[in-house]
Amino acid sequence: MDIRYLEYFVEIVNSDFNLSVASKKLRVSQPALSQVIKSFETAENVQLFERSKGRLQSLTPSGNVFYRNALILTENYRNMIEELRESAVKYKGKIKIGVPPLILGITFSEVLSTLISDNPDIEFEIKEAGSVELGETLLAKEVDIAVLIQPTDIDSDLIEEHMVQEGELSAFMSKSNPLAKKKKLYWSDLNNQMLAMLDSSYAIHHKIKSRFDKENVQPKKIITSCSWDFLLMSTKKSNFITIFQSPIQDVFLLNDIVAVPFHDPITWKVAVCQLKKKRYSRIEKLVLKTIISHFANAER
Repeated sequence: MDIRYLEYFVEIVNSDFNLSVASKKLRVSQPALSQVIKSFETAENVQLFERSKGRLQSLTPSGNVFYRNALILTENYRNMIEELRESAVKYKGKIKIGVPPLILGITFSEVLSTLISDNPDIEFEIKEAGSVELGETLLAKEVDIAVLIQPTDIDSDLIEEHMVQEGELSAFMSKSNPLAKKKKLYWSDLNNQMLAMLDSSYAIHHKIKSRFDKENVQPKKIITSCSWDFLLMSTKKSNFITIFQSPIQDVFLLNDIVAVPFHDPITWKVAVCQLKKKRYSRIEKLVLKTIISHFANAER
């Protein structure tokens, strides 16, 4: 059977069995549409539609089975043709990626710069925001891919998550801070201390607050900001302590600032996330595959 006939059949059902409506959508004459259906039923010796006074009313049991299979076949055909056309041209288009600023600086700068330089015909738009805000942005379809901290607290039926990196949080402080002499901190050491924290748009903020509640930690004062570099620098010549991902110390020169790990650290896991959908564009597939491969190779 010609794929067009399957599309005709699906459209008739989707048009509530109204041949006039279906013929307008398909841009074929109503008699031609009716003849296609009759010819197929005759050739296959099957009845697809229940009829009343010559009008289509509903599907027969055989028609229901045929409709379900026709939906799959027509969708697969459309996807096949789109992929064929896409494969004949270079990667070209636009993609929006959401990344928390701190993660962008310490773990994603290399892979994203490689993607951008290797694909000059792709327009990359990078949105920087906290993981919590980016999760909302992803659900609103304002970005194609979002880098989020797990657990994302988003329904797993809605998004696909690919965990690419994990580590621990450490306390960063001035070398002159008395706690800087310790090899490791207990969470109770932060009692009555001055803390500088990322604001509530960041998943790390909620992880730390949850641990404070669990350990009954009561800081003397807390300042919050969305600027991680401001928070880090605020510890340089003061008694403020901030808590970030440990790799910061391996990426940036932190003169006069030291990182002290915890006995019972908070772990952080970075996931690349997409909304679940039946088909992803070639660019989305390229970006996701490149990011996953980059971090997989880095672990070897």
